[in-house]
Amino acid sequence: METKFNKTVQKHRRRLLPNNWQEKLPLRPLLFGLGMLAVILVAILVNQPADSYLNNAEIDVLRKKGTLRVGIDENIYGLNQNGTGLEPALSAALSEVIFSSADGCENQTVTRHTVTWQMSEGNIDIAIMSLEKLSGKSYIATETPFYRDPCVIMGYAIPAREDLGEKRIAVLHDTAACDVLSKYQQDEENALIIVTYAAYYDMLVALRAGSVDAVCMPRSVALTHREKAMVLSNYALGTVDYHVIGTSEEKDLISLIDSQLIEWANDGTLRRWYEAYDLLYDLA
Repeated sequence: METKFNKTVQKHRRRLLPNNWQEKLPLRPLLFGLGMLAVILVAILVNQPADSYLNNAEIDVLRKKGTLRVGIDENIYGLNQNGTGLEPALSAALSEVIFSSADGCENQTVTRHTVTWQMSEGNIDIAIMSLEKLSGKSYIATETPFYRDPCVIMGYAIPAREDLGEKRIAVLHDTAACDVLSKYQQDEENALIIVTYAAYYDMLVALRAGSVDAVCMPRSVALTHREKAMVLSNYALGTVDYHVIGTSEEKDLISLIDSQLIEWANDGTLRRWYEAYDLLYDLA
């Protein structure tokens, strides 16, 4: 039975909360406000990713250890020559980020042949060098490359791109450049002949002897090995991305480096390094 009191309560309830209260809500302003809040939160996360990675147990342990051992190229044009280049610059910048000092990173020169065992033996913690990625589940690489190198043709006479058919092009076996050349051959249905070698020295000997028409290398590597009278093509067959690589145990460190690479790309730092070490290129 509905009492007089209940009727009074229902009357006040309808006055405060009408049946069509959903329709009377300021829906558009509300949704706009929620959207702006989401944008602000995303912007905070995007613009300050390094802060979150800097404040975790793994990085704290690294700081207490006091040193990050970094593998860099032994001698590659623009990347590291006599302790100067993009890779030492990256190492020093990471040292400032992690240790607030330029002396926190200890650089050790390695090659594509020695980097794997140097890392597996614990002699280096990460590698900043002209490799795409180390294969296998034991390693982790940054999603963001620190440099993108064009794969060019080098020789004494460079055929036009459309004249590469039937030309013998040498490339180093089991490298990113070899993958680029093979993909180019397949995509372009080009009849160029791929000749693989185990070492750059052997490739250059074959080029001097006329056994091959040209060699395919990343631009920085080609400039390192170029001899007098050798020229580079003004076109690229593809590009090779270079990543910072660590063991799978260094997940937080690699994530921190990834966030820094994005920040340095956005604020122009990477480009300034490219300009300083002649790593910018203009190809047709």
